[in-house]
Amino acid sequence: MKIEKWNDVHGNTTSDERMVAFLESSTDSYAVLQLKRIDETEQFRFMPYWHIQKLEEQPTIDRYEVVYNGPIEQSACAAEQLEGLYTKFNIDHPEDFRGHSMSVSDIVALKVAGEVSCYYVDAFGFVELQDFMKPENYLKNAEMAMEDDYGMLDGVINNGKAPATEERPSVLEQLKEMLVFDTSPRKPSRSHPERDIE
Repeated sequence: MKIEKWNDVHGNTTSDERMVAFLESSTDSYAVLQLKRIDETEQFRFMPYWHIQKLEEQPTIDRYEVVYNGPIEQSACAAEQLEGLYTKFNIDHPEDFRGHSMSVSDIVALKVAGEVSCYYVDAFGFVELQDFMKPENYLKNAEMAMEDDYGMLDGVINNGKAPATEERPSVLEQLKEMLVFDTSPRKPSRSHPERDIE
């Protein structure tokens, strides 16, 4: 199995599927995120980090999509991993990579020993983003995108339909049945308890 074919082998065809594969990987892995090609992200494309801060903005995960993910090939410090990935996605693209060459405004997420860290590709080097992927947010978003049944949002991706509950008759049907069984004429009561107060 070639490393470059990670997405083909694992069947990751959408951004959400790639995110789930990255997060659920049992081995150390990476994900490359690029800004979605929508009007709201146009101004942030290829923007250095200092300029984003000057605008009093922060990169947010909802503006990005996962364009590629794969296993980390060797154990190394984060700085070495990031430089290796920068080279890989600028000089030696994987055959199935469909994004643009890695550049300023992209995000690289690393998952090492179960811990996820995210780095903004800056004009010179990388800036670590502490709050880019908060565990409660990215897992919930990924699960909502992949789950068959929204009643099963429980931290486990696509774990099937919720167990069927006992079907209960509707309230309208219950009222209709009551009318059928109780057909005796009713006499209005002559006194009202509120009026009987002395």
